Parts: sequence; structure tokens; C-alpha cells
Amino acid sequence: MPGKVSIGYVPLIIQNGDLLGGKFTQAEKAWCLYDWANSSFVTTVVAAVLPVFFVGVVCGSGPVTLRFPGFEFTSNSQSLWGYAMSLAALLVAIGAPIFGAVADAGGKRKLFLGIMTVTGIIASALLFFSGPGLVGFTLAVVILGQIGFAGANVFYNSLLVYVTPPSRRDIISSRGFAMGYLGGGLLLALNLLMIKQPGLFGIPEGTLAVRLSFLTVALWWGGFSIPLFKKVPEEEKSSSISFIRSLRQGITSLAVTFRSLKQHKNAFRFLLSFLLYNDGIQTIIMMATVFGKAELGLDSSHLIGALLLTQFIGFPGSIYYGRLAGKLGSRKALLVGLAGYIAVVLYAWRMTETWQFWILAGAVGLLQGGVQAISRSFYSVLIPREHASEYFGFFSISSRFASILGPLMFAVIGDITGSTRNSIISISVFFIAGGILLLTVKDHGNQHA
Repeated sequence: MPGKVSIGYVPLIIQNGDLLGGKFTQAEKAWCLYDWANSSFVTTVVAAVLPVFFVGVVCGSGPVTLRFPGFEFTSNSQSLWGYAMSLAALLVAIGAPIFGAVADAGGKRKLFLGIMTVTGIIASALLFFSGPGLVGFTLAVVILGQIGFAGANVFYNSLLVYVTPPSRRDIISSRGFAMGYLGGGLLLALNLLMIKQPGLFGIPEGTLAVRLSFLTVALWWGGFSIPLFKKVPEEEKSSSISFIRSLRQGITSLAVTFRSLKQHKNAFRFLLSFLLYNDGIQTIIMMATVFGKAELGLDSSHLIGALLLTQFIGFPGSIYYGRLAGKLGSRKALLVGLAGYIAVVLYAWRMTETWQFWILAGAVGLLQGGVQAISRSFYSVLIPREHASEYFGFFSISSRFASILGPLMFAVIGDITGSTRNSIISISVFFIAGGILLLTVKDHGNQHA
């Protein structure tokens, strides 16, 4: 019987497995806690605090000119932010499978996870030094942080196959997402209180509270990551090989893995399905505040409040989804979620009142973490265990391209038709197409058909 985690920095919420709906091993608890740790980067840096700080303080009003050797580039702050996010996604899409192949060849998944985690933590801390006019510095640092965050997730996801057997992966993956929603939401709430009421923390008025929030992300991410590196096992290779040799073997293995992936029809079809419906999910995540501002005229308090609601409802929602998958099977649970997303899109298309946006945020919270968690665990039982990092590298590619294609379609349709309502209804295409392809994937456990 697993006991309580004895280290003091583990939050009370996971020290007793019963609070999460069952008993968990030390490794399972530590693995889930990493989601609690790194989700702080998404909520505070990517979604809520830094975008507003970048547009309002770093860039200021008017167009922004970036100067590079030999040329200049002028754009508005919103477009610069979008370009930076797309560039980070592209870099991760290129590097993720290579990182995974190297880790598989050398048997050093936790080492590479540590390198990427430290990269993200350092980037978060460096944002403390951001300020008016430091546009290039801020964009470079946030791109570095995105690479660290997304790169780390390749190795974090691949460790799931060593943490728990296939029969428990739905429930453990769901608990990880649940902890991510709760941890990221709690730190964001604390940071927003610090920003709105700096005097309560002995902080003077101005931008210091905002910049300190980026330091809290670094501390939170670093501190709560420690249990994973102490408690989670990984496969040990019989002999240690150099990084260069691992790189050569990894790149060679990558080509073999890609050919093998196409032969593992279940895994390949699922990746294509995931690419489609995750396009819809990522577009809703990235464009919801834009839609709320443009169509409903919501102020920042409603937008940020709705984001917090999504975070906290995502905690029980992810846990519920793990149980649903246990009863229905992973594929059926995903299909239920995609049907729910289609309903969300139709609801968003028709809504006209502020209170309806809050209902929408709650509905997304019920679906978002669960669908992503079950996607991760379902994929893990369709792939060969010994090449988990490589296969999750391709999984990461699907995630990254979903961060490019969906928002681009949203913007193009909005420009052509002059209405983001048409953009939001178009997202349903991703869920319908992804669901149709998902019907061709067999839900029969860890078989690589």
C-alpha cells in the first residue's frame, strides 16, 4: 500500500491518494505533480499576464519596429505576439522527434526532461527583467520558455509508460491534467491578487508585481518538479553512450520510427485524428479571449475570471473523464468529448450575453483537460514502449501544428467574412473530421496494429 509522500513540498491535495479518487503509487503521484508544476507557465506567462504586459507596457501604443542586421520589421503588438507563438511552435515541431529519438537511444529521458525544464525555468525568471521597449528581449525569452515547456512535455509524456501499467494510464493521465488545472489556476489567482492589490504584499505600485509574477512561475515550476526526478523510474540502458553517438543513433532511429508509425495503423490513424480535433481545442484555447472581446465587448475582469473558472472546473472535469474512460473505453470517451465540443462551438456562435460566456468557460473546463488527458493515455497504449519518447515526439508535432493551423484559419475566415462568429462556427469542422477518423481507430489495448 503506498504511503504518503514524505517530502514537505508536496501539496496536501495529493498526499493522500483518496483525495484524487483512489490509491496511487509514489511514482504516479510524482508524475502527476509535474503537471501541477509546469502548468504555471501556461496560465501566468502564456495565457494571462505576459500577453497583457507585452501589449500594454513592453510595446506601448502604436506600431513596433524590430531591427535586425540588414533589415527592419514593423508590426503591431498583437501580431508580434502571434508570430512569436507560431515560431516557437514550429521550432518545437522540428525538434521534438529528434529530442525523443536521442533520449530513447541513450536511455536518458529524465536527463533531457531536466534540461528542458531548466530552460523553461530560466526563461520564466528572465522575464522579470522585461520592461518598456524591450520587445526583442521579451519575445526571445518567451520563445525560449515555450521551447523548454513543450520540449519537456515530450519526455514527461513518454515517462507515463514507465509510471503505470496500460490499465491505469487513463486514470493517471487524467489526474495529471487535473493537477495541472488546479496548480496553474492557484498560482494565477495568487499572481492576479498580487498584481491587483500589491500593497497587501508590501509591493509598490507599478509593474514590479507583474514582473515578480514571472519569478513565482520559475520557483513554482522548479520546486514542484523535484519529486518527479526523485520518484519516477525510467528504463536503464545496459551501457552509457555519448551524446553525439546518441544523436546519430537517434536520427537514424527516427526515420525507422516514422516508417514504423505508418505501419502501426492504429497509432498513425489516431495521430491524424488528434491533429484534427486538437486543432479545434487549441484554437478555442488561444482565441476565446479575442472572441469574447470582439463579439461581446467583455472587459479584462470577465475574460480573466472566465479563464480562472475554466482552470478550476478543469480539475474535477479531468478526474471525471478518467472515470468515464474506465467505463466506456478511451475511444468512446473521446467521441463523447468531441460531441461536447461541437455543442460548445454552436453555443458560442449564438451567444450574445456576458453570462453566456461564463457558461461557455465552464463547459470548456469540463471537456478540455479530460479530452487531452485521454488522448495522451490512449496514444500511450498504441505505441511500442521502447520507443515511447520518439513516438511522443510525433505526438508533440501534432500538438504544435494544431497551434498554427487552427488559429490561422480562425483569422483568415474572420478577415474574409468580417465576423469572428463565422470563425468560431468553422472550428466545428475540426471536431467532426477528427471524430470520423477516430472511429477507424481500434480500442483494444496495447496492440500495435
